[in-house]
Amino acid sequence: MKNKIKKIFEKIIEKIKKFKKPTMIMRKTYQKKTWKKMVFLILVVALILAIIGGIIFLVKKKKNAPHSLPKNSISVDLQEPGKVIEIDNLDETFPAGGEIIAQGRFNNVEQVLTGKALFVKSGGDIFLRLEDFEMVNGQDMHIYLSPILNLDKKDVIDLGPMKSTTGNVNYSIDKSVDLEKYFNVLIWSNRFSAFFGYAVLQKGELPPEVVPEIVPIEEQNNSEASASDQSKQPQIDEVPEVQDLEKTTP
Repeated sequence: MKNKIKKIFEKIIEKIKKFKKPTMIMRKTYQKKTWKKMVFLILVVALILAIIGGIIFLVKKKKNAPHSLPKNSISVDLQEPGKVIEIDNLDETFPAGGEIIAQGRFNNVEQVLTGKALFVKSGGDIFLRLEDFEMVNGQDMHIYLSPILNLDKKDVIDLGPMKSTTGNVNYSIDKSVDLEKYFNVLIWSNRFSAFFGYAVLQKGELPPEVVPEIVPIEEQNNSEASASDQSKQPQIDEVPEVQDLEKTTP
């Protein structure tokens, strides 16, 4: 009897063991699959974040990179290398209803320039206007807007070839141009890389122009001669009146 009970108990234990064993295996398999899924999801999320970060970096880099602004076409026929300005004098009217935004006088660098430059706003259009302008002719002459007093091809706006050597001339400027940045007007010969002159445009009225006084050569020679004569004359020491009184007193 005891043996039968013992056998029955052993069979029950074996059945319990057989039942638990597959359950343990299933749990381990489930845990293994869950761990793999978590790792896979983490890798996917990391990859997506890396791609998004790379795209943002490239967009910012492209946006901040220095680049030339689009060229403003003011003439279909651009000057060929070595071609000089064909028109000696041009008198274009002031833009209708135009408002002067900034202005400045021209300064010489390698050639003599006279006149002044204006930023003029007329309706929705922007112009660079040269007034009472005069310069010597040159080859492949262009007019530029630049943030510095030099020609940096990476950051410059080419308004095209010079229309005339003298007169009042209007050049169209693209609306996207930041006039607060590109306020230097450069006159440049691309043929010889020669900097003819410039104008710095500022807001407000221009100060009165200071014209240097030109002294004739004859007057200069006379003044120099008189100065040399005075230097050659011997200097006589003046005796004070008090000393003379002392000498004549007995």
